[in-house]
Order: sequence, then structure tokens, then C-alpha cells
Amino acid sequence: MKDYNEEFFFENEVLQIRLSGIFPNELLRKEGNLFQPLIDACSTHECKKVLVDARDLRVNFNAFHMFSAGEDASQLSRLHLRVALLARDDMIDPFFKTVISNRDGDVGVFTDKQAALAWLEK
Repeated sequence: MKDYNEEFFFENEVLQIRLSGIFPNELLRKEGNLFQPLIDACSTHECKKVLVDARDLRVNFNAFHMFSAGEDASQLSRLHLRVALLARDDMIDPFFKTVISNRDGDVGVFTDKQAALAWLEK
């Protein structure tokens, strides 16, 4: 499996991010928000809608990792960002969604790209 890669591009008022490779868990141990590159890109492009396509990403998260990622994701709503995460079925963890929901996050998790894009338009 190749190294972790983030590819950012802007299309139809939506910042799209493709994640691939093996996610380096040490990123979860750094101070600050895991989604800081996304936050910075949104600031640069003055956008509020984001599609993160993680279908080509390989992760090995435990419960603590899921909690930390969910907590960071929920903070995106405070910045008025609406984020759709596109994932494979085997990546979707109900605990992650619960952490986001319990913190009033506006993050959707999808397996279908068209559904994710439609949700961003609501």
C-alpha cells in the first residue's frame, strides 16, 4: 500500500478532498484539529461545503482514534463548514457518527458520492 496522500481540488463551490494510502495514526496524536488541512483549504477558497472521499484510504483505528477523529470532525460545524465523508462500508463506524452527533456536528457519512453531494446542497 502506498504512502498517505491528500489531494485537494475545488469544483462547483465544493472543496473536494481525496484521501488515499495508509493513514498515519501519529496524526491523531498531534495537537490541534485532525482536519486542520481541510479548514485551511476552506479558508483559502472561501467555501463552506466539503466532500472528503476516503474510499481509497486504509485505516486502523481503535475506539480512542474514532473518538478523537469524531470530536475533531464535530468542531467543523462551529466554523460553519458542512462536511460529507465518503467511505467504504467497512470503514463506517457507528461510534464515530455518535460522537459527532452528540456534539451537534454537521458531518454526514456516505457510501454513495451522489448522495453525499446532494446532502451538501440541502
